Amino acid sequence: MFRYREQLVVIRDYVIGWWVALSLWMVVRNFGVTPDNAPIEPSISHYVRLTLVFGAVAGVLFGIAQLKMEKHLYRRVPLWRLGAYSLITDLIIMMIIFSMAYKFFRDVVGFKEEITFLKFISDPSAILTFFYFGFVSFVLAFIRQLNLLLGKGNLLRFIKGDFYRPRVEKRVFMFIDLRDSTGIAERLGHLNYSRFIQDCFYDLHVVQNYGAEVYQYVGDEVVLSWRIKRRMDFSKCLKAFWAFEDRLAKRTSFYQKEYGIVPKFKAGLHLGEVTTAEVGEIKKEIAYHGDTINITSRIQDRCNHFDKTLLVSELFHSQLNENGDFNLQLMGQEQLRGKRERIGVYAVNRN
Repeated sequence: MFRYREQLVVIRDYVIGWWVALSLWMVVRNFGVTPDNAPIEPSISHYVRLTLVFGAVAGVLFGIAQLKMEKHLYRRVPLWRLGAYSLITDLIIMMIIFSMAYKFFRDVVGFKEEITFLKFISDPSAILTFFYFGFVSFVLAFIRQLNLLLGKGNLLRFIKGDFYRPRVEKRVFMFIDLRDSTGIAERLGHLNYSRFIQDCFYDLHVVQNYGAEVYQYVGDEVVLSWRIKRRMDFSKCLKAFWAFEDRLAKRTSFYQKEYGIVPKFKAGLHLGEVTTAEVGEIKKEIAYHGDTINITSRIQDRCNHFDKTLLVSELFHSQLNENGDFNLQLMGQEQLRGKRERIGVYAVNRN
């Protein structure tokens, strides 16, 4: 269900971006700087059709290209080569779009006089449009990277100023930590261990299919978060962790070949209210403060004690509807480090 949702969201955002960009361009071309010697004279209805059709085509093609590069080229090639690949990809996509535009203007709008495709793309208006397309592609890719850097959905919230003043939110947090991290670090050495963690956290990308946001990377630990919404299916938080486990299992041969070790992770889950705010001046980031985060960390710490992979709080357990995918086992009322009251802790087992 969640498998392609994130990819479709990216493509949707690209389509919307291109609709906006082409709408602005059509307004300028129609009411501002249209040259008198232009080979075509589209009507308003033609402009509308151009915007809707070619905005959708450009959004889908550029969106797919961005996703493919993120999947196959990011972390694998240096930045200059990535830029070269991106430029070549943009040129190919723009030539496809210009070929479609040529047929549209020839068969639907009609040229003032018959011209070839080569003359069409060498017209000053076409060259200007070509550079505008390149600029739009760069801006959308830049916005995509900002969104990845800040976390899903946070760019818009930054623009709206949601984080300028602390605010209370209800969230689920999951702390995921590498098992036997000290032993693995000693065995691999600093550089290989860093590469090992890089690969592990690269495979963590599967959690985005379950709506997870990456809050922080802290050494060999990562903190995931979900904003609680009405009618939220809390089991997707569990499924996100299992998807990560499955991804690592599928890559067993890779980890064995590269490092001689197959990574195993443990996790703790809890939910509750936190205060969200923008912090820092030299380096800004979004921070969550509150007891909820501390409790989640303490629950994850108990995984080794119980020899369990996934532990959840009693509060999180109360939001789950047990089904055939998993079962829960009460481990007891635990006195967590730094807490006065006892908290019920459950182990979650996949069936």
